[in-house]
Amino acid sequence: MCIRDSPKTPKKEGSAVEILEGKCRCCTNLIADSPNCRYKSNSLVFMQNLSQFIIMKLILLLFAFALADNPYQVDIQSIKRSDYKWTMNLIHNGQDKNNTPIMKAFASIESLDASVLHLKIVDASERRWEAPLLNPDAGKNYRRVSLNSMGVSLNYSPFGLRATDPKTGQLVVDTFGKSLLFKDKYLEITMKYATQGYFGLGERVTADFFLCSGRDYCWYTMWGKDVASPLDDGAGGCKGDYGQQPFYMMQLPNTKQFTGVFILNSNDQDVHIQKNDDGSSDLTHRLVGGVFDIYFFYPGTAEFVMRTYHELIGRPYLPPLWSLGYHQCRYGWPSLVKVKDVVQKFKQNDLPLDVVWADIDYMKDYADFSVDPVRYAGLKEFVQDLHRQHMRWVPIIDAGIKKSLDDKYYKLGEELGAFIKSAHTGKTLVGKVWPGLAVFLSWYSPHANTVWWTGLKDLYQLVEYDGIWIDMNEIANFCNGECKEGETTKNLRTSLGKNQHDPHEFDNIPYRPGNCDLNEKTVSMTGYHFSEDEFGDRVRKEYNTHSLWNLYEAKSTHEFLAEHLKTRPFVLTRSNFPGSGLFTTKWLGDNFSTWEYMRYSIAGMYNYQMFGIPLIGADMCGFVGNTNEELCARWMQLGAFYPFTRNHNAIGTIDQEPYVFGQRVIIATRNAMRQKYSLIRYYYTKLFEVSLYGGSLIRPLFFEFPHDAGVYSKTNYMFMIGSSLLVSPVLHPGIDKSYPYCPNEDWYDLRSFAKVYSYKPGTQHGERITIPGGFDFVPVLIRGGSVVPFQDASLANNIETMKNLPTNLLIVPDHSGYASGTIVTDDGVSLDTIKDKKYRHLAFDFSMNEKRLMVRVLNDYDGKPNNEERVMSITVFGADKLADKLSLCAITLNGRTIEMSGSFNSVTRGITYRVKNCLLYTSDAADE
Repeated sequence: MCIRDSPKTPKKEGSAVEILEGKCRCCTNLIADSPNCRYKSNSLVFMQNLSQFIIMKLILLLFAFALADNPYQVDIQSIKRSDYKWTMNLIHNGQDKNNTPIMKAFASIESLDASVLHLKIVDASERRWEAPLLNPDAGKNYRRVSLNSMGVSLNYSPFGLRATDPKTGQLVVDTFGKSLLFKDKYLEITMKYATQGYFGLGERVTADFFLCSGRDYCWYTMWGKDVASPLDDGAGGCKGDYGQQPFYMMQLPNTKQFTGVFILNSNDQDVHIQKNDDGSSDLTHRLVGGVFDIYFFYPGTAEFVMRTYHELIGRPYLPPLWSLGYHQCRYGWPSLVKVKDVVQKFKQNDLPLDVVWADIDYMKDYADFSVDPVRYAGLKEFVQDLHRQHMRWVPIIDAGIKKSLDDKYYKLGEELGAFIKSAHTGKTLVGKVWPGLAVFLSWYSPHANTVWWTGLKDLYQLVEYDGIWIDMNEIANFCNGECKEGETTKNLRTSLGKNQHDPHEFDNIPYRPGNCDLNEKTVSMTGYHFSEDEFGDRVRKEYNTHSLWNLYEAKSTHEFLAEHLKTRPFVLTRSNFPGSGLFTTKWLGDNFSTWEYMRYSIAGMYNYQMFGIPLIGADMCGFVGNTNEELCARWMQLGAFYPFTRNHNAIGTIDQEPYVFGQRVIIATRNAMRQKYSLIRYYYTKLFEVSLYGGSLIRPLFFEFPHDAGVYSKTNYMFMIGSSLLVSPVLHPGIDKSYPYCPNEDWYDLRSFAKVYSYKPGTQHGERITIPGGFDFVPVLIRGGSVVPFQDASLANNIETMKNLPTNLLIVPDHSGYASGTIVTDDGVSLDTIKDKKYRHLAFDFSMNEKRLMVRVLNDYDGKPNNEERVMSITVFGADKLADKLSLCAITLNGRTIEMSGSFNSVTRGITYRVKNCLLYTSDAADE
């Protein structure tokens, strides 16, 4: 096995074999010290000639099995089997006693559902730290089946698990002959999969949605850090981003189905992907703590796998309708005078605006829960005026609370003992962020919410905000570890004895994922949290809990907003962990004002659909660096179709509000947002259904059309909204055309309603077409077979104005004459809408041959809505075979039939039916 070293890593002494492949060498002493003789990075150097390549392959074969470290054997006497669960002890063979191996482990293999297999390996002798799932209904709708029916088999010596999908014969996972190491601060497991197509493993920025694209070996870290979105090319190093999402999906090459894997672990970790010559690959997970807690999701459609995963971690919460609108922010608005000027210029230029944001500029000395009384005097009245104009205001709150005796929340937290403590001093751990020295809540303290909620209440008294933006919550720290008057922990060395927490416990851990310093730009790993028992004292340290701080902060903030504002919460986070979608939305962090980063944002949207946070988007026009007119215009067009649409940039850069650049950007922004507003009922319906069922709002074409080979190369340039709309924005400079790839269906242009591609029988492949791609309209295509709610947004400047406008149904039959779709209507802001079933959910089924539109009520609501959703017209595309006018079209709604007349349209080759006040909100349809 070839072990690749980083150029900065010295060669490991004692290696028996070295290969002349640049920095590639082989080791035979892995059992003695495996963490230090592993894939240290991905510094690939091509073979000098064919003979060297052959030599390397031969040695790989010779050492492949020998180097698969697995000292664990199943204790046959300990095996217990039921239909759904097998348990057993795993006994270490005693040959490797370095780095504190776990000598006796306990393994359980369990069927949670016909599509979910759970493997868990823990220390049989001592309880260890385990990452939590905060979803109270985790797996509630799973249905267990026998393990035998799931194609599960075991190897006893050494321990190994293999699972094969009985329906398709496809391999789900195979650990036979692969590594399994379980030590105090180093865990490793290698799993083989019958594919090389992976995506997920967040958070990171990648040029391609597919991981390890174009490479044979890649290395990815997962550890939340305050880093400005480095591009991760898979070559290893500290290139992970703000959050930790150890979930990935893969596509099986034969069936084109998808599977998924979730590693529930909050410790620092990395994943190494080694592609094999037979089309399979080995994924090696290396973690520095916790336990093995692994979920395998069996083959199905991409949407099925995501929904099954979200059933486990929690389906995304439903944000308010207004969050789908246009958001404007800026780090560097020096005063309220400037903010008022921005809002006024939006009005003057007839630009949509739903939400005004406040970065840290509004605070007094950058302290949480404060408003600068001079620069932002009159903020409360300004926000009240926004509310009168149907706009919202959302401020930022940072993780660090200012360390000052003059700060109310610091004093309160100190009195209550609510902050993270330092193992060096036994006192509150001190970091540094925007206000200077700062401290951080321990969410395990029963008093943490008291401090946080007191601050949020006080801020609401100062200004009536509509949501909260929680930032710097990795936790970010301008010191590495701890600070004392701005100095780092290098000057805080103390001897053990002042308290029971060792300040040097993690100084020399045997493995560092990505070769990174765990303390870099965050608080010390020895920082410890509130605990009521000895076990908590031992494990509640930042080393274990670091990745969870953001999750508990989001939960607390969400619960405060629900309780005190009495409306549907809106929370936006930077850092995140599996389950964050239960409480918060997210943006993609500090990006750069380049064409490349604009394109990268599409893969970022896909990833967070998988991770269960569908309301996602990037800072339009870029955050770091100066944008330009053309880039900003194109980014505003793309960003209008992000679920979360916000323009935001950094202090010290040029202004980039859309009116700054003149008419081209103004027109691009106005028209693109009105396009989105016209589809807002569709957007909201799909977002609602993700909260209802799980799954995705935004998806790559190959999720919908996996058997079409032509869609894969288009993944990073166009995307689907739900299953009905294809968005093909212009993403390169100097281009005035769009080249969408149309899978083999009927497709219509949303602008003209004209058919742009026709289904071709006998093939699974589509074609690329050319359509105009100017600055006045974003190319959007409607898929045949769809029913899409559509509104006239030609005069709309925020979502509130759309509420009372009638809805038009666009019926786009497929080549067989059928179409279907759904619509959800509610008031867009109420709490517990789904739980209390305070919404109407309708399904439409259209048949061209039967000349009938059936409406099925999936959920009815008899309460009085705040606004009535009316259908004014129904347009049937491609209806050239029908008569110009129909005397009767049956719409069955709760058993009632409505008669309509229709007129033929030569552009759509279709018929538009006028419906007089057809109410979708009441129990009975009305023909008034």
